[in-house]
Amino acid sequence: MQNASELEPDHDPEAPSRRRWPAVVGIVAGLAVLAGVVTVATDPSLLTGSPTPTPAPSAPAPGGMHDQERPTDVGELDPASRSDTEAAVRHGWRLTDHDEFDGAALDRTRWSPYTGETTGGNGRHRAENISLRNGELVLTSRGRTSAGLAWRGGQQYGRWEIRAKTNPGVGYGDVALLWPDAEDWPEGGELNFMEIPKPLRDETHTIVHYGEDNSQVGRTIRGDFTQWHTYAVEWLPDRVVFYIDGDEVFRTTDPEQIPPRSMHLAMQQDIGPYGDDWIPAPDATSPETLDFQVDWVRIYAP
Repeated sequence: MQNASELEPDHDPEAPSRRRWPAVVGIVAGLAVLAGVVTVATDPSLLTGSPTPTPAPSAPAPGGMHDQERPTDVGELDPASRSDTEAAVRHGWRLTDHDEFDGAALDRTRWSPYTGETTGGNGRHRAENISLRNGELVLTSRGRTSAGLAWRGGQQYGRWEIRAKTNPGVGYGDVALLWPDAEDWPEGGELNFMEIPKPLRDETHTIVHYGEDNSQVGRTIRGDFTQWHTYAVEWLPDRVVFYIDGDEVFRTTDPEQIPPRSMHLAMQQDIGPYGDDWIPAPDATSPETLDFQVDWVRIYAP
């Protein structure tokens, strides 16, 4: 594993400043009786370090922000589907860049490790939790520290595919996504093509975040995601399509749901508790370390 001095130069970016609701500050949207004032309140758990239990979800006020939503459309992963099947091979996508993680150190011309708080403010990303091991990229969570990294340079439209596996453990969620280069979430969109928050790693979610209120559409896929699988997203002017092991699992062609501007790939582990029925808090059963393993990343032309 590389040491921190090798992986944390001054120019490393913060983690995406708001990768869902809430991130660092809890914002309570309400309609004031007399003036329609929006009230902003600081979450005291971020000041004390003691997470506050997540309240029961309520319908967002007009003009308010949607919290993380669990897709209600559910499908099953076909156990007979080969885990090494690639959407790119099935559909003849043209490769433009890739990283096979075969070197001795992370390629810093391609990747920027995160610094800063994890989603929900429950921990911190640290570059020292990123390593290359046996031809794999490994993102490791240790207690309240985790890891994440972003591809340097984005593009508008294209196809992204990774081969990855997750490992069971309470309190951590593995994510691969496209994030807006302009950091203008949620208007700039967010495409989660692999999101696995539950301890048993028995379901993944494909989610499109869009619009000023963080509206969401997507699908939950059940299966064994402690095994190696390929996960892909195809983003073109007229559609967003998600694939697992080369099979299409969700598609939208609604123009309002298609991201409007350039995006880049990011991968990370989040730390709970986060969201309603999403990532639980670490507990006595949580492992001392938990790995998110990536065999390769490949990027294809629009």
